[in-house]
Amino acid sequence: MALEKRGNKRYMSFAVFLDVDGVLNTRKTVISSPDGHIGVDDARIEILAGAIEKYGGGDIVLTSDWKNVRIGGDLDYLRDKLMGYNLEISAVTKEHWNKRGQGIQDYLEEHPKIDEYIILDDNRFDFEDFPRLWERLLITDGIENAAFASKTPAVEAIIFREYIKELS
Repeated sequence: MALEKRGNKRYMSFAVFLDVDGVLNTRKTVISSPDGHIGVDDARIEILAGAIEKYGGGDIVLTSDWKNVRIGGDLDYLRDKLMGYNLEISAVTKEHWNKRGQGIQDYLEEHPKIDEYIILDDNRFDFEDFPRLWERLLITDGIENAAFASKTPAVEAIIFREYIKELS
């Protein structure tokens, strides 16, 4: 499903809009990052990697505040941890932390090749202002506890959540 255009055929492109805190860690995480913040849990990264693989691959777009930390510290730590599971951050959104929905909406408008996507976050921010985003939002308290934000979730959110549950 995370495919591209080849010849005259058009293939689906899939993206995961990823928050870190509350998705790849929780308040119970005991690992620290190099800069002394809460680190990320390998088991949760493994679940993310497995779900993306089962979905057919996809790009990770970082929406987390982690994108604003200095290079050489926590952001490099995050990249290294993800690489350990053959994952990499493809891009980042550009919004301020409390306007994540707007940031994702802007990113999608700039990248029309993305046909399918899900959002992993532990906060609701302004997502409800964007119905298509709201249907694809999985609210987390650790990725293994992903729940639908919407009462009518999009198909990709349903499928991705099932993969998470299988791997948890």
